[in-house]
Amino acid sequence: MISIFKDFLLNVFFILLPVFLVPFWMEREKGTERLRLYLPTVCYAAVIVLCITLPVGAGSSFIFDLRQIPLWLGSLYGGAGAAAFLSCTAIVYRSLFGGAGVLVNALVSIAIAAASSVLTKTFVRLPTKQRTLLATALSFASGLLTTVLTVWINTPDRPPLSVSLIFLLMQPASMAVACLFQEMVHHNIALRKRIIRAEKMEAITHLAASISHEIRNPLTAARGFIQLIEEQPLSADKRRQYARIAMEELDRAEAIITDYLTFAKPAPETPEKLNVKLEIERVIDIIRPLANMSCVDVKATLAPFSVIGEREKFRQCLLNVMKNAIEAMPNGGILHVYVSVEQGRLLIRIADTGVGMTKEQLERLGEPYFTTKGIKGTGLGMMVVYRIIESMNGTIRIESEIHKGTTVSIYLPLAPSPSSATISDKEKQLFAAL
Repeated sequence: MISIFKDFLLNVFFILLPVFLVPFWMEREKGTERLRLYLPTVCYAAVIVLCITLPVGAGSSFIFDLRQIPLWLGSLYGGAGAAAFLSCTAIVYRSLFGGAGVLVNALVSIAIAAASSVLTKTFVRLPTKQRTLLATALSFASGLLTTVLTVWINTPDRPPLSVSLIFLLMQPASMAVACLFQEMVHHNIALRKRIIRAEKMEAITHLAASISHEIRNPLTAARGFIQLIEEQPLSADKRRQYARIAMEELDRAEAIITDYLTFAKPAPETPEKLNVKLEIERVIDIIRPLANMSCVDVKATLAPFSVIGEREKFRQCLLNVMKNAIEAMPNGGILHVYVSVEQGRLLIRIADTGVGMTKEQLERLGEPYFTTKGIKGTGLGMMVVYRIIESMNGTIRIESEIHKGTTVSIYLPLAPSPSSATISDKEKQLFAAL
């Protein structure tokens, strides 16, 4: 009895192989449409051959196995063409073994192919549970037909009745398992495709929100300087200076749009040597109108150190951090900007005396769409800051305390000095001469 169940389980294993492997292979590999159409049918035909080759309770006239399950699965899901091919496979291969069971197999296989051809269109339109129930019922019916025909053909080497009864119970149970797994695999693949599609749509949403966020800063600065030119009496020099800054900010907004539009076809980066003192002073000039409106006093202690990076991205990084610091001080305060060298690396420390952040907020800082500004923020500013600092081979450390303020420490590698470069060149020439 145990050996009979072991043989049935081996047949079930053969049946489940294409149920799991074929859909995942078809999802991952980019085969031709004809291959994707015929591969499941060919695999089910191979399973029929394996089931007949390694049967349950073999006798001289009858071979019991679970070949009808791949025949039903391939026919119901594949249509009339698959049903004809699989039934022919079962009839031809079973005839090689001879015996009275050949006639039983031929009659049952033809009946399965005919029933599948009629039911296949209705079957594929049914819900998952109804498909499973129908496939199980059809499998039980074909198993019952096989058992009846086996009893009807009275031969002396007929298999024991116990084998027929176990077969009659195992076949619908195995069909239910196989069909459930088949539906589960197809459902998971469809779900995965929907998730991928949703992720693509989310990426587009992130891109749109990011563009809006990044462009808002230069446009706000440009609008502020244009308002100053329009509303306040200014000298000609001041007016030209404000107009120039407004134009530069508009150019920066245009450059940001260009960067996003060429995101799918990245342009080569153009790093250059940047004077940190001049860049920070430029950003402070841009951010000062916002600071004045918020009653924030900007205090800077700067030094003319140099780093390697892209000018616009570096300014955008500093602008995002300073803007966040000012917005964290709605009732006014002091914004400290400090530059020094610490352990051979440039340190830019930007500290505010604002509302601060909790430990939980600090841990989530830099995540897309996480913001402490409520509906006013998108959560993309600090994400951009982290990305820019990372691209410059730097690190960022943030410390904050509720009602006491936040300190952002940016560490960047110093740009090599001309003297060291000259020495390096001389060394190269010396080594070349040697």
